[in-house]
Amino acid sequence: ASPLGRGLFAGKAVADLNAYAARLGWLPSHPAFDRNPLDLADDAAAAGKDVADYVVDELRAGRLRFAASDPDDPANFPRVLTVWRSNLLGSSGKGHEYFLRHLLGADNSVAAEQCPPELRPAEVAWRDPAPEGKLDLLVDIDFRMTSTGIYADVVLPAATWYEKHDLSSTDMHPFVHSFNPAIPPPWEARTDFDYFSDLASEFSRLADGRLGVRRDVVAVALGHDTPDECAQPGGRAADWQAGEADAVPGRTMPRLTVVERDYPHLAERWRALGPLVEELGATSKGVRLPIGGEVDYLRSRNGTVREGVAAGRPKLDRDDLFCEAILALSGTTNGRLAVAGFEALERRTGVELADLAHERAGDRITYADTVTQPRSVICSPEWSGAESERRRYAPFTVNVERLKPWHTLTGRQHFLLDHEWMAELGEMLPVYRPPLDLLSAFGDLRRPELGEDQLVARFLTPHSKWSIHSEYQDNLHMLNLFRGGPVIWVNDLDARRIGVSDNDWIEAYNRNGVTVARAAVTHRVPSRTVLMYHAIDRHLQMPVSELSGLHGGTDNSLTRVVMKPSHMIGGYAQLSYGFNYYGPTGTQRDEVAVIRRRSQEVRF
Repeated sequence: ASPLGRGLFAGKAVADLNAYAARLGWLPSHPAFDRNPLDLADDAAAAGKDVADYVVDELRAGRLRFAASDPDDPANFPRVLTVWRSNLLGSSGKGHEYFLRHLLGADNSVAAEQCPPELRPAEVAWRDPAPEGKLDLLVDIDFRMTSTGIYADVVLPAATWYEKHDLSSTDMHPFVHSFNPAIPPPWEARTDFDYFSDLASEFSRLADGRLGVRRDVVAVALGHDTPDECAQPGGRAADWQAGEADAVPGRTMPRLTVVERDYPHLAERWRALGPLVEELGATSKGVRLPIGGEVDYLRSRNGTVREGVAAGRPKLDRDDLFCEAILALSGTTNGRLAVAGFEALERRTGVELADLAHERAGDRITYADTVTQPRSVICSPEWSGAESERRRYAPFTVNVERLKPWHTLTGRQHFLLDHEWMAELGEMLPVYRPPLDLLSAFGDLRRPELGEDQLVARFLTPHSKWSIHSEYQDNLHMLNLFRGGPVIWVNDLDARRIGVSDNDWIEAYNRNGVTVARAAVTHRVPSRTVLMYHAIDRHLQMPVSELSGLHGGTDNSLTRVVMKPSHMIGGYAQLSYGFNYYGPTGTQRDEVAVIRRRSQEVRF
């Protein structure tokens, strides 16, 4: 915090601020409460109260708490985790060894001591000893073995891109592509669509006679591009729990939404387009696309469900039919919706926009079209770029050229963020924040028994040098690009001081864990800084560590989760949560590690 701050964070740990953000509705947090949300709805009905009123009364009385205030209570543990096509434990899990210890209860190389009492959270409950192994079941659905698959209880072999129907596009990509099966999924592999469809069927079968139709209380974060951006004006954080404000759902705390869960019919409903799409439309970034004839179009194209709870609804029981629905309900692939969305924006902003999509108002891209060849998308209010047959996508074009207001407090690009948490951090205006001097802060981390030839250095994990976003090094082409396994880049003078030559096996360790790699010695890396490009899987040419006795870890074995409070702010203009767009990120790429030359006789 800034020395000019008011002491809002004094005596608090990051966990305290995260729990604070959850109860003010700034961030989602799951589970939300320390009581089953299905029971909350039943208890409210038994008490003759509105669900929101009942939950607020229970929170005020202290009989109900947000789960984020006591994450180590067994009642709040995540019990089942299904990971689909994501290397959660390898490339994404900042603090990999802590995940192994506390989430999975697996062998790990964490060397850190428990936090001393004076540095523990002030509000979030501290349980000693910390639980190890919160999960009961970890399921991995993937077409390749990753670090996540290594630790999963169940690995379901998945179809690859060339064995299923699917769509591919991004917000910076002017085309929509299809995946098409060149061959059926081999042997026991199945498409992800089939896996989830069958899971839904089996779940529905088990739910019959056990769960029935229930009401679920969902705590929803104050959302970006919704009226929730005006929920907490003035940039002041008022805590209802401390008596600084009334507890009002959707204003000073999360929205409390009741969702009907028809568990025995979950699979039937999952395989059909639901009726709310006509009632509420399709909404993206605050723009409501009116869905009318599209539902009838999908009935004629996909067919309709003949019986059951979804009778008369368009079918979504195959992956290609699901793709058809996605294309029909998006303005980027349905010209009518693009024009209608821009017209809605015109009414709200007072600037002309609909002509951007007029030339393709009659276009409708079908899945069959994308199978024939990639199709150029339609200019749509779902994105901020103006594109046509004569120009390519560039973001924020409509804001600059058409003066569509920016999604900010002022409607303009501006530099001042007057939220009191930004003031507390000294970042109301853009400022230069030099890197933390972690080498001085952590002191000498070297283990004396390992001798003098050890380098204490900043440990950075930048994005990979030879891949795009996601890493697949376990094939001949990728392995031939460099050393064929994990590498840590070390400055040549630093390497000479500790007796390391190029391509030597080295170990890097700190209080968070240990990893093993070959040294790539170069003058291009600054002294006392080492680099290990991220997404190195634990099973890829990874020897057993001399220090831990375990297979050397990933690049994230030496990192931990570090969160910044300013990323948690919500309910205030553009500082509002948006799934996959705005929220906390792990600022983990700055650690301190010790590098040493190990025995060159390695064991895998």
